[in-house]
Amino acid sequence: MSADYLEVRQWLELFIPHTWTRKELGLGRIKQLLKLLGNPQNKFKSIHVAGTSGKGSTAFSIAKLLQESGKSEIRNPKSETNSNFQNSNHKTFSNFDIRASNFPMKVGLHISPHLVDIRERMQIFQGQRSKVKGQRYDENLLPLNHFVGLFNQIKPIVENIKATRPDLTPSYFEILVAASFLYFAQEKVDWAVVEVGLGGRLDATNVLNPALTVVTNVGLDHTDILGRTEEKIAFEKAGIIKLNVPIVTGASGKALEVLEKVAKEKNALLIKVGTQSSENALKSEVFNINNLPIDIFRSTSYSFAFSNKLLALVAVKTLGIPLGKGQIAKAFGSTFPGRFEEIEKGVILDGAHNADKVRFLIRLIKEKTTDYRLQTTSVDRRQWTVVLIIAFKKGKDWKKMIDLLIKNLPVSKVIATRFHAVTDMGKHQAVDPKEIAKHVRSVYRLPTTVYSNSQEAVFEALKRNNEATKQRNIVLITGSLYLVGEVRTVWYLPEF
Repeated sequence: MSADYLEVRQWLELFIPHTWTRKELGLGRIKQLLKLLGNPQNKFKSIHVAGTSGKGSTAFSIAKLLQESGKSEIRNPKSETNSNFQNSNHKTFSNFDIRASNFPMKVGLHISPHLVDIRERMQIFQGQRSKVKGQRYDENLLPLNHFVGLFNQIKPIVENIKATRPDLTPSYFEILVAASFLYFAQEKVDWAVVEVGLGGRLDATNVLNPALTVVTNVGLDHTDILGRTEEKIAFEKAGIIKLNVPIVTGASGKALEVLEKVAKEKNALLIKVGTQSSENALKSEVFNINNLPIDIFRSTSYSFAFSNKLLALVAVKTLGIPLGKGQIAKAFGSTFPGRFEEIEKGVILDGAHNADKVRFLIRLIKEKTTDYRLQTTSVDRRQWTVVLIIAFKKGKDWKKMIDLLIKNLPVSKVIATRFHAVTDMGKHQAVDPKEIAKHVRSVYRLPTTVYSNSQEAVFEALKRNNEATKQRNIVLITGSLYLVGEVRTVWYLPEF
């Protein structure tokens, strides 16, 4: 039996695959483990969230909206024929039997990867939010002794599978998914919002029988595993669509066509949300969202980041759960750590790890620098620059991400580094920072330094970013959530 957090972590890391390819995907291992745990995934209502970009942020926003909404029961949603949401009306969803009360909602949230603490993957939100700022959310994490106890329940079952059915030995990620579901079942959550790990169809989370599915968008990422076209990737993500279960999506183009085809086959109501313009999106919806002031989105985040929140709001309203303006504003006022997080003045952490996420990040940075510039002198406006601290996971199109950042932002200096964090797919997964620096120097001839220690890279940037330069510089740390999680400990250390 494990005695503390570190022993649990060490045990879990024994199950990280040495290699990870499409052949490793499948539901056989997770189904066997969950069966031996009593199928906890069937003991709570759930919302399943997939997508190339923003699925974690969308899942987080859904969970916060549910937390603020109060307790509701939804019984026996009747099936509907597939239709175009823009041509449907609100009465479509009156088939949900909703019984609301004033009791606080208890909401589980499963996300991956974690930034610093494994317990981030299995949070529970309950009642009104505390006054602790968004950078700290310890109140949502299960206590360490409970965490250890949870894995002491799971460990003998996993070890028995390993000894008797080695072909069904679960992976690191699968054990954590099962642990999340067991925790949510034991705590009797009203809802669990579950983020897909990779793809959807063969992801370990796809054992759920959700009340609603969400596909945020579809882009090119994990192409070596999911496929090299948007259509193939969309097919994998469409695998979470269930018979007669509504799906909300912000996808477009050929990817949307794939989702439409699968939704029709599954008789699943497809709700399409335009996320390119807040004004147009809000006007086009019929969930009475057009009656909610747009400043609900703009007052809590930059306008281009509204899409994940809009998808979250449509998802909750699809289930017929009532929300007032004040509840929405509170939910959207929560900070999701590591996602466009200004950890201190002039220092931004963002775990963008594909081209789509980098494009979102660029827009956010431009809007933020515009806000800052309006408060500074004309000299400061001319001198605005970005110091870029970057690291990337192997297998990512990191050159494209660098090209987007440098071509679209006033980057004055690049600091290439690596993360040493263990990933779901193994250790030593960071791109060599010397290789990153070589690309930047040869293509852009920018001042570039290399640090093998990511925290040392941050300290160097902070030392140079004194109070005077903070007024015209941004230190941007991006390229991987693993990098962001590793350097975030410069500001916030976990209790273990």
